[in-house]
Amino acid sequence: MRVVLVLTERCSGALTVSLVEAMIMANYCHHKAGGDSPLFEWTLASVDGQPVLPFNGLPLAADCALPEALSNSPIPATEQVWVVPSIIEAVSRPERIVQALTRLQPVVTLVQSHYQRGGVVASACTGAFLLAEAGLLTPYPALMHWRSEASFQQLFPGLRTDTRTALADYGRIVCATGGSQSAAQMVLHWVAKEHSEALALEVAKLMQVDRHPTAPVAYAATQADAPHNDDKVRLAQARLRERLHQSISIDGLAAELAISDRQLKRRFAQATGLSPLKYLQKERLKRACQLLENSRLTSARIAGEVGYQDESNFRRLFKRELGMTMEHYRRRFSPRISAAD
Repeated sequence: MRVVLVLTERCSGALTVSLVEAMIMANYCHHKAGGDSPLFEWTLASVDGQPVLPFNGLPLAADCALPEALSNSPIPATEQVWVVPSIIEAVSRPERIVQALTRLQPVVTLVQSHYQRGGVVASACTGAFLLAEAGLLTPYPALMHWRSEASFQQLFPGLRTDTRTALADYGRIVCATGGSQSAAQMVLHWVAKEHSEALALEVAKLMQVDRHPTAPVAYAATQADAPHNDDKVRLAQARLRERLHQSISIDGLAAELAISDRQLKRRFAQATGLSPLKYLQKERLKRACQLLENSRLTSARIAGEVGYQDESNFRRLFKRELGMTMEHYRRRFSPRISAAD
């Protein structure tokens, strides 16, 4: 399998290095299992073939220029995977993201050409912005680091996002979420696809990473609210957070705020992207996660603390929304459990 790692100024150098190291480990495991030839071969390519300076300040040398990888490779485009880089600006303001995408238009054009020739294109983390800019994600949900999702939705309102899946293979488009394990998970996926699940498991053991990673939504469960300028909605959010343990009427909340129920729902959705009820559910789950992380309260007690008298109903909601049980979440994220272990 030929992988072209696309390099740009201010890209994620850690992602590139992690991909290379994961492929080296995969080749090692394949060789130890009796493989005759490496599973992976790779090339590092920049637009002009010159070294680039990632945002971590550690230079990366390119093996060739991207146009060379596009036209001169002895390997057909249909057998090449191009991995587009993550961009640091994607965690910044939307106007800075637009500036970065404008600067990266030569890369976008070359990636489009590779795809049009039948090649496979992959992204990890905020590389999804480049795929969207290239017009390659129109039919597919985009995966990225949860912190960049709001900006992505603002810049590409017609595209869908997926915060519940760690990796998605759409055939000739592969998307992985962000974080330090995204490179490993991408390589493990290719090992399973090109060789076997058994070999992928052996590579995962060698790298000491989970073969099936935690759902990305779990990492974002306790994030703070996004800022906005609607004072009335901010007050409504505060009232909802104060009453998580109570039965709450949205009609009653609207009356307290001296606006109509319809007006509250409309303004709430404009400011937060959520309905008041969906926001209330999110905050109840957030509070439950905080209690699981920082207390030893039972699941039944936690359910009651966030307004659910029926523990089984809350357990089902928790697993559906976060992709794991309450016990799994506590084992995974509680510093108290980690210290005890």
